[in-house]
Amino acid sequence: MFPGGGVKIRLGGEMMKAIITSQDRKLVEALQSSALYGSYQEAFRLATGLGLFLRLASTDHIPRVPERAEQNAFCGALNEHQNCEDCQKAHGHLRVMNQGGGATDRCFAEMMETAVPVQCGGRTVAWLWTGQVFVTGEKRRNFTEVGKVLLARGIAGAEVQRLKKLWEATPEVTDEKYRSVAVLLDAFGRQLGDLANRLIVESTPREPEAVTKARRYIRENLRDRLTLEQVSRSAGLSPHHFCKVFRKAVGINLVDYINRSRVELARQMLLKHDARVSEVAFEVGYQSLSQFNRSFRTVTGESPTEYRRRLLKPEALASAG
Repeated sequence: MFPGGGVKIRLGGEMMKAIITSQDRKLVEALQSSALYGSYQEAFRLATGLGLFLRLASTDHIPRVPERAEQNAFCGALNEHQNCEDCQKAHGHLRVMNQGGGATDRCFAEMMETAVPVQCGGRTVAWLWTGQVFVTGEKRRNFTEVGKVLLARGIAGAEVQRLKKLWEATPEVTDEKYRSVAVLLDAFGRQLGDLANRLIVESTPREPEAVTKARRYIRENLRDRLTLEQVSRSAGLSPHHFCKVFRKAVGINLVDYINRSRVELARQMLLKHDARVSEVAFEVGYQSLSQFNRSFRTVTGESPTEYRRRLLKPEALASAG
């Protein structure tokens, strides 16, 4: 049972910064447009009866307009009417509670909400959100206090009555089911983080030809020591000009891109049951195991060993040693 004062469900992970950039916005929009996200969102809705949507890091903004319909009817109407200060406070509290992991809390309207960070390259780029429902077995609900808050925010009496009807129509789920929902959300948040990294290292049709050439050169020489001079030469640009062009097109610097590309290749190799972590580290271009472990954790939020333990069966891990 969730206690009366709200509860926090931590699902692991480390504290990471939430700094929003224009590249993050583009990345989140790409995630929302992906087949993975669309299929999971539909399956999640059918299996749980709950909506699922992404919010940009450090804000309440949902970048994809159609996705705003995933919100609870009461919450959607309230946010269309005005930016609800009490909602923003509750959402900010959730972010503080769960930086680096998933958490659940109750908002001022007595509804449970859950947020899970989508992390890429050691940063939170978005929050995966669900909930906005009542939990069975909680104390008896009464709209009186909620109505007082709305009136205090300057919402007209007639509008408060309309919101009351939407509030009363809010779905109710058992606490056991809601805890299961939180676990599902955390697992999908990790998958979205993995997808975000793949999207960054993949080429896009509209990028400058020099950037496409550089990506190809990096991909073909990933196992070797790569320098700015080598990569910029392959792109046909001076090192200084290349850095500006590459950063503008990709959103990260060259060193970060190379590390992400190596980690992405390493993740694929680590799924082979007979691959050893040390062998993978050198195979993807790292000069030491400690350097590999640091880079892997920075990009994924977990060590190579933790990553394998999460995805491989125990017998496969035993054979890999």
